[in-house]
Amino acid sequence: MTHLGTSDIKATRLAAHRSAQMQRTQTMLMAAGLAALGIVAVAASMMAVF
Repeated sequence: MTHLGTSDIKATRLAAHRSAQMQRTQTMLMAAGLAALGIVAVAASMMAVF
């Protein structure tokens, strides 16, 4: 059985934290893109009506 050193545990936690931050960033970018698409769709439909 191998024993993990303190530096190995810290490195693993840091990698997990960075991965979670990247996933959160990607989710926020996707949400912003969908919001922008919705705004464009509403503007286009308003322009078509008037």
